Amino acid sequence: MKKLVITVALAAASAGGICTLHAAPKAAAPAAADTTAMRLSRIVLSRETYRDMMRQTTQGIIAGAESQGQVLPKDAREKLELVTTEALPYEELLQFTADVYGARFSEKELQDIVDFYKTPTGIKLVKELPGITKDATLKVGTLMPQRMPALLKKHGLAK
Repeated sequence: MKKLVITVALAAASAGGICTLHAAPKAAAPAAADTTAMRLSRIVLSRETYRDMMRQTTQGIIAGAESQGQVLPKDAREKLELVTTEALPYEELLQFTADVYGARFSEKELQDIVDFYKTPTGIKLVKELPGITKDATLKVGTLMPQRMPALLKKHGLAK
């Protein structure tokens, strides 16, 4: 059980990469205020995207647990999806995302980004970005284990 908790924590931490948020948020604004940052947040993090992110997180948890030899109950997928959505509810993630965008961009820049996402290319980018991020993450996850042993030896960190 302890291994599963660690696996869940690691998978949840890596799920943050799906959102590609890289700034410490400002103090939380009132819940779901209709700011430009919140409108942008709702564009880039639709309910469908959120559900896909929670499913990917769940799949990562299961894969990690199974790779450690853990045998999970048959209903683990359903229960873990509940766990991930309860741990990071949609509205809370929306607010966090809006806070991060608000910390990085001016009001004018936020509106420019919203305007871009309303274009055909912006609409396509929103649709494709989760898959792009997933594919890039999978590639990195494949390359790093292959390359790290030799590099650790090269730099005197392993024998």
